[in-house]
Amino acid sequence: MIRLLLTLLFVCTVYSVKAQSDADWLRLRRYAADIGVDSLCHTPDAPCLKQYFTQIVYGRPPHHVGYQGVPESMDTLRLNRLTRQFMAGADWFPLLDSLESPDQSYRQLKEYCMRCLIDDYMADSLTIEQVQETLNTYRWLNRFRKSKCIVVNIPSATLRVIDRQGKTLLSSRVVVGKADTPTPLFTAFIPSLVMYPYWNVPRSIMVKEMLPRIQKNPALVLSFLKLDVIDAKGRVVDPKTVNWSVSASAVYNGSFPYRLRQATGCANALGVLKFNISSPYDVYLHDTNARHAFASENRQLSHGCIRVEKPAELANLLLGYTRFSDDYLTSCPKNVSPKTVPLPVSVPVITTYNVLDIDAAGAIQVYPDVYGKWRLAL
Repeated sequence: MIRLLLTLLFVCTVYSVKAQSDADWLRLRRYAADIGVDSLCHTPDAPCLKQYFTQIVYGRPPHHVGYQGVPESMDTLRLNRLTRQFMAGADWFPLLDSLESPDQSYRQLKEYCMRCLIDDYMADSLTIEQVQETLNTYRWLNRFRKSKCIVVNIPSATLRVIDRQGKTLLSSRVVVGKADTPTPLFTAFIPSLVMYPYWNVPRSIMVKEMLPRIQKNPALVLSFLKLDVIDAKGRVVDPKTVNWSVSASAVYNGSFPYRLRQATGCANALGVLKFNISSPYDVYLHDTNARHAFASENRQLSHGCIRVEKPAELANLLLGYTRFSDDYLTSCPKNVSPKTVPLPVSVPVITTYNVLDIDAAGAIQVYPDVYGKWRLAL
């Protein structure tokens, strides 16, 4: 009799766990689909579950990302524990929730996405694909949880500094690259900043925008733009000694042995603060001498670099103390030499391409597809 009771108890337990497992498997797949995670596998064994949980927590790299210089980090110990809890029939959802991005924008957008699937009240421009692609970007950012991380979104032309808990420490408008000179998508580190930087004019800008004007009146144009002529040894040379009847190809191939460098000060195109970025691109964050552009809704105006509306606040935050007062940006000493200031810890900077996102007021916004990336196959 006792043996029969134990057998029945065992059978009931097996069927109960099986029923719970089936229900949990359906719940997991529905939740994943709702937030834009594709069907990854069909059997809820350990490898399959690990795939699902990894995608839900850490997403996949967004499309079109180029250089990736910031190491990714995933909490594999807790992912494994989550898998074991699921397979044992335990309550697994609280652990999954704690592993997902704590960023309030992600949480709000996820809730919005799931409401839209139920209520079907999205406007035409708010496509579910755009929402889910942005959710994936936030999940991917969850791989880079640092004490400070700078995230620049190109379509909205905005910058956020977030901490490990997803809290926004600083928000700022930025100016990013034009469609024909786009800001690249990358992950990299900012190791230092430069006070009163020089602007070493890129050859492309020199050829397309400056050389035709300089050839008409070298002394006048160079003086007006506060440009020095620098030779191959880094010495300032007299522009009168330079043969300006030079072709574009000579500048590009280096046979023209000079470059242009803009003097330091408030008239400098980089302003009075530059944030160095360790990447293969000639792109960095910086102040600007054209701050009026931040008032524009269309802030895709640069040659690829990222102009920051609040450079002094950003510098103080990255340094961990107040080094730059409110009047630093408007104090313009003449002929001051650039000074590099290392950061206590290199800070990640990540550029994203979310055409739909949550703004600083917590509202859903759809931004122009400025580089046409959303129209490309995703």
